[in-house]
Amino acid sequence: MSVSRISRLRAGASVSIVTLALGIPSIASAQETTDDGDVPETVIIVTAAMQEGVGIGTRLPLTIAETPQTISIIDRKRLDEQRLVTLDDVMTNAPGVTVQPGTRLRTAYYSRGFVIDTLNFDGIPTSGWNEAVNTEDMAIYDRVELLRGASGLLQGTGNPSGTINLVRKRPGRDLSANATLSAGSWNNFRAEGDVSIPLTSGGDLRARAVGVVEDRDYHYDVGHRNKVLGYGTLEWNVTPRTVLAATIKWQDVRDDGTYMGVPRYSDGGALDLPRSRYTGADWSERNWSNTQLFAELRHDFGSDWEARLAVSRIDGDSDMTYASAYGAVDHATGLGPILYGGSYDFDNRETDLDGYVSGGFDLFGQRHQILIGGNYWDGHTQQVSYSLPGMFGPVNLFTDRPVTTPKPDTRTWAGEQTTDTKQYGGYAVLRLKLADPLTLIGGGRLSWWETETVRRASIGGPLTPTGRYQVDSEFTPYGGMVWKVGGPFSLYASYSSIFTPQSSLTQDGEVIKPMTGDNIEAGLKGSWFRDKLNASIALFRIRQNNRAQLDPDYPCAPGSTCAYIADGEVESKGIDAEIQGELAKGWSLQAGYTYTDTEYLRDRTAAGDPSGNQGQKFSTITPAHMVKLWTHYQVPALDGRFGVGAGVNWQSSFYVTSNGVRMTQASYAVVDLRADYALTPGIDLALNAKNLFDKRYFATIGGTAWNNWYGEPRSLMATLRVRY
Repeated sequence: MSVSRISRLRAGASVSIVTLALGIPSIASAQETTDDGDVPETVIIVTAAMQEGVGIGTRLPLTIAETPQTISIIDRKRLDEQRLVTLDDVMTNAPGVTVQPGTRLRTAYYSRGFVIDTLNFDGIPTSGWNEAVNTEDMAIYDRVELLRGASGLLQGTGNPSGTINLVRKRPGRDLSANATLSAGSWNNFRAEGDVSIPLTSGGDLRARAVGVVEDRDYHYDVGHRNKVLGYGTLEWNVTPRTVLAATIKWQDVRDDGTYMGVPRYSDGGALDLPRSRYTGADWSERNWSNTQLFAELRHDFGSDWEARLAVSRIDGDSDMTYASAYGAVDHATGLGPILYGGSYDFDNRETDLDGYVSGGFDLFGQRHQILIGGNYWDGHTQQVSYSLPGMFGPVNLFTDRPVTTPKPDTRTWAGEQTTDTKQYGGYAVLRLKLADPLTLIGGGRLSWWETETVRRASIGGPLTPTGRYQVDSEFTPYGGMVWKVGGPFSLYASYSSIFTPQSSLTQDGEVIKPMTGDNIEAGLKGSWFRDKLNASIALFRIRQNNRAQLDPDYPCAPGSTCAYIADGEVESKGIDAEIQGELAKGWSLQAGYTYTDTEYLRDRTAAGDPSGNQGQKFSTITPAHMVKLWTHYQVPALDGRFGVGAGVNWQSSFYVTSNGVRMTQASYAVVDLRADYALTPGIDLALNAKNLFDKRYFATIGGTAWNNWYGEPRSLMATLRVRY
């Protein structure tokens, strides 16, 4: 990477972040030189898994510093401090992640230029997101683990972007309970309850239950949400070394005023409408209902050997009926958009299975680790589409507020599509400690994947196959090295990969080979206070190969199927720096800086010549520079009852080109603040302000026709928490 490509000002900013991330021995070493009695007694561990091992990456019981990839932990403490109540909230504030609401009827997350399409629950890979599943509520989770870069060792298929692992709350052996009431801007009311209780005298049988009720409006007119969530988990120590667990989660979400963003002028300019302007019909709605079952068996054989078998079942359905303004606006007349809408029913069912055995062994005077396992998932998605009468009339966005068109009494069946996808595979990883300072990690995965899509063109008509694709025996390698260079520091390097199946066909009718995403990164990590404080800086490069391109030897003929070859290539490279944990007693910090440069390395026209894309950015929505920061300080005065928190998310500009029109969002910063006070040892009162300076910006640019989403305006939230 050429330093000259970064402006002097931005380079200076990045150096400052990196200096903070890795130049902290002056703060930390002074405290580490004291005995254990001087280590802050009230330090909150970034994650309980930091002592047990981070559950993402290799699945070996490794700390963040021992894992040769970039990992961030958003722990329960920060979730509560910053009032991050949904996964969208978490990813908006997670280092290195770009969030785009309104992408394919949901919010999309991007890392290192690629969309994140792998989601784990307690380490179990799933098939990702679909339209039948609403964003996850954080009330039932202990922490969120985020790995950036390729993660094919455990995932199999996906983009080389990263993986999100949601770690559920588990019951404890002692009775504990807490309740939270919050009220805020736009009539945002929320109640949470969380109880953990031992069911036997020693706590060998224990349970935990979490409940959420939420009723709120949105910053735009008409928008309203009602959410109810229930979660229950039971754990039983069958023997001192064997644990059986079962969990159920149910969530029901009802949204009024389905938001599709706003259009733009035909030349790409923003309409400058109030952010409260709702551009759809007031009867638009979307509803979700999801149930998730989970069971797990864990056994400790002793001598560092253990086994785990887990199974998960997800059932979700969603329905959506909407009408919204669609179309670019003419500068002169203010007209152009029409009322566009439809109705959909979505259904999703998925079964996931994962099991592994891991352990340690001694060889040549050193302790080594090995893990062998396999996983399987089977997903079924169905979409039924309907058309609505009374659509396509003109809409004036400057006078129609909201669009006052009658709700149709009927909807007309328009099509049905069902997709079934399966994946299974085995994986193995070996960690060899060659010497006290040097550790090597190597492994690989063998995967099988298949999918089939069928469509129904008329009510009661036959299901017609439209595509069946499979990938057999795809090998995904993994390798890494960690070298402790002295004190708290270690150097690391790693290679990871992942593959993405494709559906395009060659001239011979064969499916082109999968895209492969290869991630190479190297960096420096530091760890203090028994892994309660971690810092890292990494250089990364990702290349995604075998992207589908038209075959120049077989030009497309009108009415015929085009032939493709796997020949395209894109690249993402940059810098990832982060510090996370406790800097001192009562002072926590999580800050990250990311520089990302994406490029089409090889992209061809139908004639085989370099296209206009070649040499250009391939992910224009990914800003070159991002800074995400949150810090909280418990003031020593007043017996430590008073705390303050502050955060800032800053990113450089991004743009979208649609129909030859380029639309740009300039760089912007969003600032959050918090103040909290402990009324008693078990009762806290807090006030959070988000987007304190009411920055106006577009979080998503969708095009001139619609789907341009404003970032949320300034809001306040007061929270009362009672703990036992």
